[in-house]
Amino acid sequence: MHAVSALRSRRPLASDRRALWLLGATVFIASAVITQPGTDWNSNSRLGLVFAVVDQGELTIDDYHDTPPYSTQDKAEYQGHYYSDKVIGLTLLAVPAYAAIRAVEVVTGTSGSFQLRQYLLTRWSVALPAAAAAMLMASLLITLGGRARRAILVTAGVFFGSMLFGQTTVMYPYVPGIALCLGALLVVLSRPLTSARSAAAGGLLGLALIFDFTFGITVAIVSLLAIAELRGRPTGEVSRLIGVAIATAAVPLAVFAAYSTRIFGSPTIPYRYESLDYFREGMQRGLMGATAPKPAVMWFLSVHPFRGVLFWSPWLVMAVVSAVRLMPVGGRLRRVGLASLAALVGYFLFNAGYFLWWGGGGVWPRLMSPMFALVPLALVTCCRDDSPRWMTRSLAVTMVTAVALCLPLSMSSAQTEQPNSTELLSGARIGTSLRVPQLGILHSFYTLDWAGLKTSWGLPVGVGFVLCTLVVLGGTALAARVAGDETPGLHEPGGS
Repeated sequence: MHAVSALRSRRPLASDRRALWLLGATVFIASAVITQPGTDWNSNSRLGLVFAVVDQGELTIDDYHDTPPYSTQDKAEYQGHYYSDKVIGLTLLAVPAYAAIRAVEVVTGTSGSFQLRQYLLTRWSVALPAAAAAMLMASLLITLGGRARRAILVTAGVFFGSMLFGQTTVMYPYVPGIALCLGALLVVLSRPLTSARSAAAGGLLGLALIFDFTFGITVAIVSLLAIAELRGRPTGEVSRLIGVAIATAAVPLAVFAAYSTRIFGSPTIPYRYESLDYFREGMQRGLMGATAPKPAVMWFLSVHPFRGVLFWSPWLVMAVVSAVRLMPVGGRLRRVGLASLAALVGYFLFNAGYFLWWGGGGVWPRLMSPMFALVPLALVTCCRDDSPRWMTRSLAVTMVTAVALCLPLSMSSAQTEQPNSTELLSGARIGTSLRVPQLGILHSFYTLDWAGLKTSWGLPVGVGFVLCTLVVLGGTALAARVAGDETPGLHEPGGS
């Protein structure tokens, strides 16, 4: 077997940086030309709080929770009032943008529709961070020794060959949280840690937690990677840098604690006061709703088309192979491989034990989304000069397949109605027959059944599909062409 060589890393060249900006622009513009037909409970819970804060100066969503199109069952009830049951990271990001939108409406004497407002807020709060996440992921692959051109193509394959891109079109916190974790990791791995860099990494990880608590696994793994980077430094210095990171990470958590205390009188989580009995009781099981992993659920989360991540994103198999190949290398690359495997296994087991493992409506097990901050980094193996040809070809085939499967779903609807009953899904066994709406969406897409459809804005659906596809393919190709393809340097900054 061809062995992977020791770490070769470098900082991106000027041409690489131009390519990174093109990659980010590709993700953002592709998202901007797609409009989803509606919102779901999850999105509306967050949007309702944004509207309430700006329009009413309140934290309650009393005027929104049961009023179409704002309606949501993702809500907490306390002392006769209703509140969003979500952590507040995405809300904090969206509130300034909505305040600006309302200011423009006041000046122009207009009033935007709900759909227009949620479209603009989603692009600001989710699509822009998604562009940053793509740039950060490619930067990390380059920093770890990958060729820039391959790093660009691999990152595009990750985003468009999974439902990450689909999540840029809805008010979900996962892609922004991924951007924060990738930013923290790039801070940790780029140069030797200083107090300022430790503070930045800690703050970014703390912010990720208040975007969604499911980032806890990713935050823990990135924290361990950061501690590993401090190996060999004086004990006092290590303690000081860790203390600085913890202190800054505590700041956003303290903001959320203050928010909860203002509402509930104590620094609790809103899930304790869920309005629906099913959600409230489910979240009280085990660790935030997760108990022992269920074998049948593992089947449906792995290779079954209902929610199987390996079915829809087969390149994940190559990520596992790549991570294993990094084990003999040692140093930072081995740690990255271990982090990739730990994230994949951790989120898979957590989701397999979660009471709502299918994630409600949609086409993807969204609670596994945070793993994409770490799992794809193992693909640096395929981005390097010493990557065997069979690996790069296998990755190319699996990524093209994944894009062909996932991009149509992302463009069509990331929030598909759930055709299977809660009772059926809760008691699913291996062999249980589940309806898979994604396959119907793919059939309609590739047979052009969408050609005559209109969006709620009266625009032809096909225009958005064609534009998005052209942006994805053309933007990715242009970014890859612009990227420098020089051989990485032979040094390893910031640790062994």
